[in-house]
Amino acid sequence: MAAQLADLQRRKLRRLMTLVAIFAYGPSALLITIGVLILVFGHATKDVVFGIMTLSLTVTLVGGVALTIVYVRRESSVAQLQTEFVNKVSHDLRTPLTSIRLFVETLQAKRLQDPEKIQQVLDIVATETKRLSEMVERLLGWARMEAGRRSYRLADESPADVIDAALRAFEPQVLTYDAAPIRLDRQLADDLPKVRVDIAAMSEALLNLLQNAFHYTGPNKVITVRCQRRGPQVAISVSDNGPGIPKHEQRRVFEKFYRLTRPEMPLQPPGTGLGLSMVQHIVAAHDGSVMVESEPGQGATFTVLLPALP
Repeated sequence: MAAQLADLQRRKLRRLMTLVAIFAYGPSALLITIGVLILVFGHATKDVVFGIMTLSLTVTLVGGVALTIVYVRRESSVAQLQTEFVNKVSHDLRTPLTSIRLFVETLQAKRLQDPEKIQQVLDIVATETKRLSEMVERLLGWARMEAGRRSYRLADESPADVIDAALRAFEPQVLTYDAAPIRLDRQLADDLPKVRVDIAAMSEALLNLLQNAFHYTGPNKVITVRCQRRGPQVAISVSDNGPGIPKHEQRRVFEKFYRLTRPEMPLQPPGTGLGLSMVQHIVAAHDGSVMVESEPGQGATFTVLLPALP
């Protein structure tokens, strides 16, 4: 299954090359056929032949130009997103490194004598080191998924266990939030079937959705995790009370490097634009799918659909 993810980009390229081939070689084959007809039937069909030739050349030209514009715009958009991603990652990596360097220099210069303050500095260095390590591991994990080299240890798991693992990982973020109490609801249907998943990977995907709900909502955060059966699938959804996602951005939120624009937020939420793309990769590796439903001003709901076991 993981190998299928690596083939995704190649399939997209093959589809594009197929369209190019149709527009490039189809009219050529048609013109050759018309040339043969001219040789066989003489001048009786001359006007028809020249009309068909003109139409074919026009279609070829228009189709080629359209494909070129689409391809160039897509590549330009990806290149711009990659540049923004590199700038963002460079900044995010530089911030903890700068803090670590300054505090280490302070300790080396022995400017602090109070053991309590020294311990505070060491705690900050440990925290920043952990944050830096998690960031690097996240990038390495993304690279493994892109290359199709991430392996999954599948087992029959209860959806409740998967959700609880994600909520445990999310708990420190809830406890350290001081602006206002966070309302976190967990709603699970009865008698849910098991799912075959790598519980660490799937809880990581749900954690990404929880963190998105946390970052893209206001101070009075309401986050709801639901799980129910939908026919042959188990649906796990994460909802928030944020400003919602515009329709024109919903189809792009799972693209790598893409980040939602929030003009109403003076400080843009942290992130690299890889979280939702990683969610899609992980869910696809489990033969599932993920989708988003949102209306402006009414929050957003991300739903993971996984095959239910008998």
